[in-house]
Amino acid sequence: MPAPVQPPVFSIGSIDAQRVEDALSLIGPKWTAWSAMTLAQENRPMRVRDVAARLPFISEQFVSKRLATMHADGLVIRPDDRRGAPYQLSALGTSLAPVHRTMSDWSHAHLSLGQMAEAECVEDALCRLHLRHSTAVIQVLDAGGPMRFVHIAEEADWTTATPGSGSCGFRPTAWSPAQARATATPTC
Repeated sequence: MPAPVQPPVFSIGSIDAQRVEDALSLIGPKWTAWSAMTLAQENRPMRVRDVAARLPFISEQFVSKRLATMHADGLVIRPDDRRGAPYQLSALGTSLAPVHRTMSDWSHAHLSLGQMAEAECVEDALCRLHLRHSTAVIQVLDAGGPMRFVHIAEEADWTTATPGSGSCGFRPTAWSPAQARATATPTC
């Protein structure tokens, strides 16, 4: 059983919400955690087919696309750019290990999902936390306590958001409360 998660020693208001969202956008796409954790576990350069063999529930073609995106984002590197060259975690990708551990611990402590692989817990937690503006919402609620959706939207300044365009199919905005209720369910 995981140790209880201790409350943060910092104020949630001191966190730069945009930096949190940018980080989640980098590490939050589906199968990124699985791919990074597979490379970390093997601790060696791996070809796409080798990574895909350890993730049989993902097609090799999708693993290739995910690793290419991770390469473009700086999470993995290749010794050279020839076709079929192996991937390995970059320093940035390697630095995700404590983040993944924290996400897994949070998931185990706060979500009743039963037995799941650690990477699946991380993926699930990232999906839940990666809703657009979630950090700003947490900050507004922390500062002001219970609020109506319209007031949260005003405080978080959601003036350009559109429905359904967030990472999990939800992007809060300052629409009417009825529209907000109708679209507030993540589709992960």
